[in-house]
Formats: sequence, C-alpha cells, structure tokens
Amino acid sequence: MVLTIPKAELTGVFLESLAYGVYLMVFNECMFVLRNRQHSRPNDYLVGTAVSLFILITAHLVIDIVRNMDAFTSNEGVPNYPSTYYGTWDTWKNILKSGLYVAVTLVSDAFILYRSFILWGRNYLITTFPFLLFIADIAIGVFWIYTLSLVLPGENVFFDALSIRVTTFYSITLAMNVICTSLIAIKILKIQRAVSSFSKGKEAQVSRLVPIIVESGSVYSAMLVVMITTYTSGSPAMFIFLNSMSPIIGIFSSVIVRVGLGLSHGDSHHTTTAISSARNPWATRASSRNPMNSQQVYTPSFPDGGAQVSLQHTIHTHIDGFPDDIESRLSRPSDYKHSPADYKPGPVYAI
Repeated sequence: MVLTIPKAELTGVFLESLAYGVYLMVFNECMFVLRNRQHSRPNDYLVGTAVSLFILITAHLVIDIVRNMDAFTSNEGVPNYPSTYYGTWDTWKNILKSGLYVAVTLVSDAFILYRSFILWGRNYLITTFPFLLFIADIAIGVFWIYTLSLVLPGENVFFDALSIRVTTFYSITLAMNVICTSLIAIKILKIQRAVSSFSKGKEAQVSRLVPIIVESGSVYSAMLVVMITTYTSGSPAMFIFLNSMSPIIGIFSSVIVRVGLGLSHGDSHHTTTAISSARNPWATRASSRNPMNSQQVYTPSFPDGGAQVSLQHTIHTHIDGFPDDIESRLSRPSDYKHSPADYKPGPVYAI
C-alpha cells in the first residue's frame, strides 16, 4: 500500500489524539503538583510553561481535526478531493497549524535551555551558544511560516524553498536539544557520582539513568532525527510524526512535575517525605501528639543556583516490633533513650 499525504495526515491525527490523551494525564498531574507545592509558591516559569504548552497543544489538535473533517467530508463529489485539499498549503488553517507547531517547539526549547542554565549554576558562558541557536530558531521559524504563505497550490513542498527553511528549523532545534541534553546529562552524572557511595546495587545504577532520560529530552532529540530523515527523503510519513509531535513534546512536561516535587536536579526547593500515614496510621497520630517526634530538616539556599544534594541519616524500624500501646508510650518523654538534641541532620553538599 502506497502511503499518500491524505493517509499520512489521517494517521498522524489519530496518533496525535492518542498522545494527547496521555498528555492530559501528565498535565493534570503537573498542575496538581504545582498547586500543592510545599514550602514555596510555584515558580512562574514552571506554571507559564505548563499552561502555554497546554493551550498551544490543544489548539494544534483542534486545527488538525478540523482540517481532517474538511478534507474527507466536504466536497465529497470532487474526485480525490483530500489530495487536492492537502496539496493547498497557503490556507489560513494550514498556516495556523504550522505556527502552533513552531510555538510549541520554541516553548519546549526555551524550557530545556532554562533548565540547563539553572542546573549549571546560572552560568551564562555555558549556555551562550545554545541561546544563540534558540534565537536563530525563532528567526527561522518565523521565516518558515512566511514562506508557507507563498507556496502555490500543488507545489512540491519537499523540494522547494520551503524545504530549506523547514529542514533548517529542525536541524537548529536538534542541535540545541543535543547540546542541552549533553549539558544536563553531564551535570547529572557529576552529581550522581558525588553521592554514588551512598547507593549500591543495580537499583542505584538504574536510578542514575532515569533522570538523564527524563530530564534531558533525549527521546525528543531522537524523534527530531526521524523528522529530518523523513522530510529530506520526501516521504509522506513525515506528516505522521509532524502531527503527533506536539502532544509528545507536552508529555515531556513531566520534568515540570519532578521540579515541582523537588526531585529534579537543580531545583532550589526540596520536599521531605515522612512516613506514610496511610501505611502507618499510628505514626501520624503519635507525631501530632508529641512534638519530639518531628524532625527538622536543614536545607540551605545558595545564591548562585546550581544543583543541591541533601544527604540524611535514616533510621529504619520494624513496625511489627512495636507494642500495642505505642501511642501511650510515645506520649511519655521518659521512654526516649536520647533527647532531641542528639539527633542532628546529615551533611548537605552543594555541587
């Protein structure tokens, strides 16, 4: 079966709808975390990035659905009308769709650029070249939309002047993401090695890979390579990836969730998780009745930004070994062998 542009567009919208459903779950979790972030108000750039991506990605999906309905339900009496419809590039709906995709890409690029900047301690020298690439990406993106409005109906967009703008836009975006990915990965590896002596086994090795994959956007960079390859080869499959790319970019806003939870490297706020009250209901009741059970966590702030690693000593106790009257015993200070002053927070290192 030969893959035509109408088939690729229809398949792309279908995959885009599936990816959008996954993105909605990620966005809902993202906003929940940001609204309930402890110890501080949500960062403006986190909220702004999440909301901006949601608006742009939703609008992109709506435009794609409308274009599909126009192509396959209007002018049904005209033979092969979908090919004629998708072969007309200078319509306002197609220009708006491309503009929304460029906007989603730029917002995502700005986010990963800023994460690199924060992670490297607000080092302007490190992020100067990626920033210049980002400025060039903005210029090429605007030029792309302008050139699209000049394309004549039936013109081959894979081999005309538009193709140069599009491939340049993808290439600059890829270069910027690869550089920022490398910067983030290198910094995270340095942090993980600094605390590697505190974690052992295969589980620790896997945990070192997860933040690199999640935060660096390496999967997004791989998809950009596929986009460039299919476009330069003149394959209509490019439209499958192009349509589904916007919600996939939004899915990587799970990084915002990690930042909001204080789990992301480079975040200046940290969330300390105590014993789960759902699993250990006696712990919550006891700690609320006896203030000596509360533990003060020391988390310093560093004016120059950068990644912070908090190391604490944790005492594990078997709950099954506690007597039935644990609440009454916890309420008597004499049962403690050590005073609260004997418990001190562990060392905190700034990298």
